[in-house]
Amino acid sequence: MKQNIWAKAHDRGESSAARELRVTRTPLVASVRRARALIIDKRAVMGTEICRSLGGKGFEVDVMGEGTSPAFHSRYCKGRIVTPPFENRGLFVRTLSDTLRGSRYDAIFVCNEEVLEVVMGLSDFEKLSGLLHPARESLKTALSKYAMVRLALTAGIPTPRTFIVRRESDLGPIARELGFPLIVKGDRGEAGNHVRLVRDLSGLLTAFDEIGGLERGSGKLPALQEFVRGAAYSVGGLFLEGRPLRVCAHRKLVAVPPLGGLTVRGVTERPSGLLEAAFKVFEALRYTGLGHVELIKDSQGCFRFLEINPRPWGTIGTAEPAGVDFFTPYCELAKGLKVKPDLRFREGVGFHRIMREAKMISRSPGRIFGFFRDCVDPRVESDFKWLDPGPHVTALLTRGLRTATAVPALGAMGRSISAVARP
Repeated sequence: MKQNIWAKAHDRGESSAARELRVTRTPLVASVRRARALIIDKRAVMGTEICRSLGGKGFEVDVMGEGTSPAFHSRYCKGRIVTPPFENRGLFVRTLSDTLRGSRYDAIFVCNEEVLEVVMGLSDFEKLSGLLHPARESLKTALSKYAMVRLALTAGIPTPRTFIVRRESDLGPIARELGFPLIVKGDRGEAGNHVRLVRDLSGLLTAFDEIGGLERGSGKLPALQEFVRGAAYSVGGLFLEGRPLRVCAHRKLVAVPPLGGLTVRGVTERPSGLLEAAFKVFEALRYTGLGHVELIKDSQGCFRFLEINPRPWGTIGTAEPAGVDFFTPYCELAKGLKVKPDLRFREGVGFHRIMREAKMISRSPGRIFGFFRDCVDPRVESDFKWLDPGPHVTALLTRGLRTATAVPALGAMGRSISAVARP
């Protein structure tokens, strides 16, 4: 290539200085490196909104996940790193290690707690550039729901009454102490997968066995927790050693499953005392990175801590319509730069999540009327983007193929989306 440049310059009669400038300029342009980010998940779903935001900021974004990951189909996904199924732990770890050691990333986002535990187990975990995280011991605590209950009690943070079961024979006495309904929950799990609401002794025994099966091998029995009625809130933020730098909070209007599940429909709010309660949790952990807590406001107006997710969360994309940029300061912190706190966010921003709507409608068909209403309401933000439809189209088709009962709902959703798009 260099010889061709010199030959063409000679034919045009250029001076030696001009020829030198032309030859040296080419490698300089080619050497300019765009910032790179890596999103790691089991099946990359929530990574879609992270991918969009970073891609819009000029990042080259690689997504790592199973072959059916919706985020692979985002126009902002530069590279697809397909992993073996997470159950094949050895191959998954090898793919993860090869990826992290073979490429340099300016920012790394781990979007799943099981994957986060694998990353934490890597020998060079503490040295990974681009990944913000708390100290290893704090992260271990945050990944255990039981350890977080103990931490909250020590730090004076209100929680629902919780009993960690030592023997199955304790179930009856604990249930009588708490009363029905009550919650059965495991030490691990995300998005309410290891949480059940039970209303009687028969349901308790069934749920206890079910959650125990999901956590088989952990050596821990499920816990029983007081059921607290009230408004559920979600608070996510960016933190540095327990100090909040950015934050966005919302109240859950519709969730799936209804108790402790994913937000289907929500609205950003900042009621008095909410952020203070959430920040106490992160302060107690001296937390660094992106993280998210769930709280419930009881009948006395007290915010009680339910659980923490030490990773990006499913509604993180709601922050941008509310005027919050999590990712620029995250990348700045990853570079070792200082970031000034800015805890402002716009209240009253309503939103809904399309795939969660599909899941909700498949369980409760009556929700379809609320979905239609939200689709035509310009005040309700959606995670479906016409300029980047690939992730949702793929996910909707996959869900339609997996769940026959969802097909009518998905068809109705598709028609509704098309109707909204007509001029």
